[in-house]
Amino acid sequence: MSRYALLVTLVLGLTAWSVHAAYGQADPYTLTAFPVEAGAILLDGVLDEPAWASAMPATDFVQFRPTSGAAASETTVGRVLIGPSTLYIGMRMEDPQPEHIDRRLARRDLAISSDHAAVVIDSYGDDRTAFLFRVSPGGVVMDILFYDDTEADRSWDAVWDVATQVDETGWTAEFAIPLSQLRYTAGEGPHRWGLQLARIHFRTSELSYWSPRSPTSEGYVSQFGTLLIPSALPAPRRFEAVPYMASAVTRAPGDPADPFFAAQTLEPRVGLDVRLGLTSGLTLTATVNPDFGQVEADPAQVNLGGFELFFEERRPFFVEGTDVFSMAPRRALNNRRPTLLYTRRIGRAPRRTSFVPSALDEMEEGGAVYTEAPVQSTILGAAKLSGRAGRFSLGLLNATTRPEYGRFEAFDHTGQRVSDGRAVVEPLSNYLVARARGTYGETLVGGLLTSVLHNTDDPVMAAMVPATATVAGLDLEHPLNAQWRLTAQALGSTVTGQEEAITALQTAFPRVLQRPDAAYLSLDTTRTALSGWAGEANVLKTEGRHWTGGVHLAATSPGFDANALGFQPRADFANADARITFTQPDARGPFASWSASMLGGAGWTFGGQRVANIIVARARGELRNFWQVGVSTYVMPRSYDDRLTRGGPVARRAAEGSVELNVRSDVRKPVVMYAAGSVLSNELGQLGVRGSAGLDVRPSDALTFSLEPELDISDQPRQYVTAFEEPAATSTFGRRYVFGQLEATSVALEARLDWTFRPTLSLQLFARPFASRGRYTAFKAFDRPGALALPVYGKDLGTASLNADGSTTIDPGDDGAPFTVARDFTVRSLQGNAVLRWEFRPGSTLFLVWQHQRRGGENDGALRMHRDVLGLFGDPPTNVFLVKLSYWLG
Repeated sequence: MSRYALLVTLVLGLTAWSVHAAYGQADPYTLTAFPVEAGAILLDGVLDEPAWASAMPATDFVQFRPTSGAAASETTVGRVLIGPSTLYIGMRMEDPQPEHIDRRLARRDLAISSDHAAVVIDSYGDDRTAFLFRVSPGGVVMDILFYDDTEADRSWDAVWDVATQVDETGWTAEFAIPLSQLRYTAGEGPHRWGLQLARIHFRTSELSYWSPRSPTSEGYVSQFGTLLIPSALPAPRRFEAVPYMASAVTRAPGDPADPFFAAQTLEPRVGLDVRLGLTSGLTLTATVNPDFGQVEADPAQVNLGGFELFFEERRPFFVEGTDVFSMAPRRALNNRRPTLLYTRRIGRAPRRTSFVPSALDEMEEGGAVYTEAPVQSTILGAAKLSGRAGRFSLGLLNATTRPEYGRFEAFDHTGQRVSDGRAVVEPLSNYLVARARGTYGETLVGGLLTSVLHNTDDPVMAAMVPATATVAGLDLEHPLNAQWRLTAQALGSTVTGQEEAITALQTAFPRVLQRPDAAYLSLDTTRTALSGWAGEANVLKTEGRHWTGGVHLAATSPGFDANALGFQPRADFANADARITFTQPDARGPFASWSASMLGGAGWTFGGQRVANIIVARARGELRNFWQVGVSTYVMPRSYDDRLTRGGPVARRAAEGSVELNVRSDVRKPVVMYAAGSVLSNELGQLGVRGSAGLDVRPSDALTFSLEPELDISDQPRQYVTAFEEPAATSTFGRRYVFGQLEATSVALEARLDWTFRPTLSLQLFARPFASRGRYTAFKAFDRPGALALPVYGKDLGTASLNADGSTTIDPGDDGAPFTVARDFTVRSLQGNAVLRWEFRPGSTLFLVWQHQRRGGENDGALRMHRDVLGLFGDPPTNVFLVKLSYWLG
């Protein structure tokens, strides 16, 4: 060691001693961050700078699993230094078998099975919010934002750096986290932050912490140790801008005679994302003309239930940071609550699908009408404000979408254009959500407001879309004692608009207020406003080594509506549930850990009719050989179904039951297998069989390949087909309701290939062929309210005749007129995606993307391997090629 290095070490050592003497350590889990000059740390994964030798060590890590409270099996040492603008953390992980340290590669933020070292920083010092930075020996990084002590936002991304090294006695991680990526109060020291250091030892599946984490406590951030920063903290200049340039080429099939058709289109785009630190705790994020071209398409599905399908949000701007707007109480039991923020509403598909003037509906023979409409609404701009101000966490999101237009052109039999024009298919819209939550002692109190404004100047859109929609609510979380917690929320909604729009809301599936046998409901077609409320309360046992659980009460009034900016499965529902869970965190018998739970509940309409009964039992465990197994079963006794007829009389719900099994092999191995299967049956003879399997293969550290086939077979004895006015159907209030016995089969295969050349350069390939068929074997009459088994046309009443096109004509055998009902169906699709991602500098990325899609179908209800699987490659393809470059400035 040179004289200079020796002198520096001596000075740093004396500084460390003096700081330690001045501030001390309140407990063994307080660590002091000593200051270093800019440039004193070379980020190379080797802790050989003199400053590291003098830094205070964090040692004596404690297991969280597999044996909670025991000393870690291998030595881990962490140290923290702070520079003028950067926080440095060095972690040394000893390993007696360094040749077996897992160095697999993956793209950023992918949860891989590997060794890991993690630093988690509660820079607010509020025991509820923290920033996690994690790295594997191969350099794969992940960052996560924790909020409300236990909730995780995995979409949060920061710009930071880390270096790792594997040597003959273990491995090292050297983190450099810019202070600009953290949120804290600037000013003179000392400052006390929360700190946690963690290590995953992959071969033994051991997770250990510097500050011990108790398995009997629900808390995560609240169990951190303390990071003492004696020096002053600067107010960081937090400004980041990410401009992007993109160009997409689309090749799609079409009709050459269509004036709107282009075999190939080129669409250049530019946009900008900006992140600005308004205060030390509040950040403004804004986007202009956001681009979502690298996002995977939604998986193909067949929806026969009438309910709206829920699709996961994948767009980066709306994924990151939106969890701050959640009002779902921690560990609440209610899974039927309205989701108040469903960002897929922003930039949604246009709702007006028919916009050709009625005069053109009957074109003369040889004439044609062509149309063009956008697939989704264009987001002009959006902004988010999030962070903390004093005792409050705050969130504000606003987005504006432009009006969208559909165009049409009509031609006569000679090819002459006779008419053209355009019409609004989605209005100018503004979406706002605001959230605030504050601490008062140990009590958390919060509020939420969502507002949607639509421009309804166009009379057709005014009849389809409400002018305004507002939801406001309050929530509360209060600890009753060390183990029990009370959570509650209350919501109110108001929607205004023209009579036609409000009538459509009343008859929509979440409400169906037109039900003729629901005397407590009324459909008012003169309404110009609809209001309602919702609320819930949970009493939860959240602490305990073995036993947790709670009770839950909730209600949603018939008039409550959150669907303008949220996702609401139904209204007119009240339910009560209770759950109990037993957890064994330590090894017993063949299990390394296991848990079992039981849930029971019931639900009623506001008219007092029981529409839900359920008892659920689940168990899962990890064996000592690291295999995972699980089993679950449920039983639903008879109740009523007020949704089966989709606005008609109530039906009887058959008693049913289900069993599901799943198993996964040791995730540490290069080959991982998993399988899941379930069987459902009910007293009407309904049978449902679902199965999926998977194979993950890792032939090298850089390459991962996975296959997941899926199979769904069902025999549904009461599938809704249609309903129409029929004066002869006096027993069902003047309407005829037709159901069918539907045999349905769906198959899919999801394949992925991840090739990671290095953590910043990866190629991902995805393909999903899908095919589904449905065949009606009998059509039935819903002949009376409260019916369970239904009479069959052609057997129990009337006649049924199969037509040449596959449809069926039914003579009901009463005073009603004959009618024709739907044909069988076969649909198929192929979706593919290829994404090359290169993060050429921190925060700056180049994307090369290819998206591929094919669709086809038949009307025979058959599923044939040659035609429907191999035939996928014969269906017309749509290809999109995208290049996108984003550059981080900060």
